[in-house]
Amino acid sequence: MDRQTKRSLFLIIGLLALLFCYTKYSNKCPCKERISYDSIDVNQQLHLDSLFKPTDSLELATIKANWQSFSTASDSFSIIKEMYYAIDRKLLIIEQYAEGRKHYGAIIFPYQYDEQQKYPLLLWANGLNQQDPTSYMEDDFRKKLYANLNNYFILIPAYRGQALSVYGKRYCADGFFGDAFDGATNDALRLLHLTQTEFKGVNKKKTAVWGVSRGGTVALLMGARDTTINAVISQSGPVDFFAKVVYQRYNFQYKYQFLSKKEPISTIRAKMLKSSPIYFIDNYRNAIMIAHGKNDQLVPITNANRLMEKMSTNQQVATLIDDSGHQFNQMNQLADWLKTVN
Repeated sequence: MDRQTKRSLFLIIGLLALLFCYTKYSNKCPCKERISYDSIDVNQQLHLDSLFKPTDSLELATIKANWQSFSTASDSFSIIKEMYYAIDRKLLIIEQYAEGRKHYGAIIFPYQYDEQQKYPLLLWANGLNQQDPTSYMEDDFRKKLYANLNNYFILIPAYRGQALSVYGKRYCADGFFGDAFDGATNDALRLLHLTQTEFKGVNKKKTAVWGVSRGGTVALLMGARDTTINAVISQSGPVDFFAKVVYQRYNFQYKYQFLSKKEPISTIRAKMLKSSPIYFIDNYRNAIMIAHGKNDQLVPITNANRLMEKMSTNQQVATLIDDSGHQFNQMNQLADWLKTVN
């Protein structure tokens, strides 16, 4: 290739990169327009001591019974887009309906997929960003994830009220973005069930969930609710929203998530508990990785410490703790661990 051709090629690549950045950051997210903080104080008359009164076995048993009656089946689904990711892996955009709401998810097929073979599956659970409620499939972190797990089915759900961005096009899911933990877990479980039942080649005995930040919470909740999941990675995830100190730490965001609808105190408490895996994760006895940075200022290391203490009797618990902050970046090590247990 001569010098002029190389220069032309680099120019084209640069223009495409600029176009991608423009598309990613300048287009309006259709989901963001639905987020309003006007009602975050509608429950301000609630006394915090009553709201955070310690739970009991009956309250937790009611939540577990509610989860057991939850149906992971979708009312209907369709493949609305088929393309290729990184040229050599098939990518499907799924539109599914459940409880009258429209949801989206992406499925990346294994490299050199053969439907007669069996492949492990990973559901990727992304973090929470109320300023930009978008899950970007094409960000650098996820590109590295896909490259590390070439022989996996990889699922990326768009939780309720969130957009899924695929090559600059956004698909916006129905629902309240404030249902970002228990509600997001419902959505993720439904996408997982759909993939396991509708697509050939999925090895149901090798199913894993990997989540970061809010996604770490969702991963733990999925493990607690579906104990057939073979491996869980919780990276920098909060474990308990049923605490006054957490309300004070995340005050504005907390109110949006849990207190922006006028509901009975019992309903609000149930939502806070259902978003707190520390009360239920002991149901999960398979492989689990707890990854956290000691200097995480957003989700303190105390979350990982409590989780490790809660899971102390599980012989399949692994930990990866370093000196980083919330941007914990040990992907290669976590991917290597996942491949050994799943």
